[in-house]
Amino acid sequence: MTRRWVLAGSIAAVTLAGAGSATAQVRGTIFGPGSRSYPIAVAPLKPLAGGTAARDAARTFAEVLERDMVIAGLFKVLDKSTFIEKAETSGHTEDSIDFGSWSVLGALALVKGACSVEGDRVTIEVRLFDVMQRRLLVGRRYGGSRSDVRRIANRFADEILTVFTGERGPFDSRLAFVSTRGGRFKEIYVMSPDGGDVRQVTRGRTIHVSPAWTDAAQGLLFTGYRRGNPDLFRLDLRSGRETMVSNRRGLNLGGQVSPDGSRIAVAIEDEGNVEIAVLSADGQLLRRVTSHWGIDVSPTWSPDGRRLAFCSNRSGGPQIYIVNADGGEPRRITHSGNYNTSPAWSPKGDRIAYVNRGGGEFNVFTVTPEGTDPRQLTRGSGNNEDPSWSPDGRYLVFSSSRTGSKKLFATDESGATQVQLTDGGGDDSSPAWSGWLD
Repeated sequence: MTRRWVLAGSIAAVTLAGAGSATAQVRGTIFGPGSRSYPIAVAPLKPLAGGTAARDAARTFAEVLERDMVIAGLFKVLDKSTFIEKAETSGHTEDSIDFGSWSVLGALALVKGACSVEGDRVTIEVRLFDVMQRRLLVGRRYGGSRSDVRRIANRFADEILTVFTGERGPFDSRLAFVSTRGGRFKEIYVMSPDGGDVRQVTRGRTIHVSPAWTDAAQGLLFTGYRRGNPDLFRLDLRSGRETMVSNRRGLNLGGQVSPDGSRIAVAIEDEGNVEIAVLSADGQLLRRVTSHWGIDVSPTWSPDGRRLAFCSNRSGGPQIYIVNADGGEPRRITHSGNYNTSPAWSPKGDRIAYVNRGGGEFNVFTVTPEGTDPRQLTRGSGNNEDPSWSPDGRYLVFSSSRTGSKKLFATDESGATQVQLTDGGGDDSSPAWSGWLD
């Protein structure tokens, strides 16, 4: 057996024997341009020990993994009511599966596994098979606490995307967002990218905006109006401790940590004007990056930490510009329309997402850092705003009013697949997608 332990929090993972030999063929022959409906069956895990707790873990794992496959936009998830094999009595290893019963349903890929629960500990063994070739593509055994089942499913979803695309998936991460679901105040929440495990993390009973992740998705920057002034705070999600980062008089908005974690880009007010500035990690002013009568806001770092994209009205209306992080003359990169805001630089560095207002609606676009090849991702579906990239640079989360109130949606970078992530009362806005958790 090949063993590779990956430790992140309390979760441990072991690679199961026999995986990987068919992955190159799968990537090269099944997923090409336009492929978005590869049939996959996610069979319920077989409960081996732990009674009701094991059955609950099995159900949660399947629900989350199916959700991730839908969000990924590459698969057609088969209806489990059509499954012939019964999880409680069928096998979950290569030599014990009736592949014919899956082939007749049209499944080309199959997820099968088993789980057991002992006290607070859960063990999940799960495999992805190529049904036609009757071969194991990837298998993992995970161990963790019962509360880790959702994250285990997200981690295996990332493994599946690795097999089919050659790139790790985005699901072992977190989303932060602003919501009024708890009442009239704007508070910050975090959740899993599948839309589950929603947790409120600020309780200031005031306005909190512009969440942004810090190191290893363990902390958040946000702007809060607790003292009547829009100040910049840092929240440690492990301890719940909040610290003040910048409380300069006037605006301290949109803090973004540099890729190496050493600096914070922020919009601050200076003698009545709003400029882009770079602070040290503890909030000391290092330099003012812009100096112009126009209003400069919404800084976002390039992946190498050498440039910043931001929004400015210096040309008369809001447009997207790029400037060196140590200052210089900004370069405008959006030229279509008179209202372009909310830049977000892709972790891959090749695209910058932004919001364009046209025809009475706000929509999400992307453009190259050179200002070429603008692409529209949303259209004809309410106002779509606040784009934020996934850690793999292949998906975005954004807010949309298409259902009547603002909710969060995820899309692939082409805009072809758009899946609603949040529901319920209140407005959800300003999402921020974290890096990977390990």
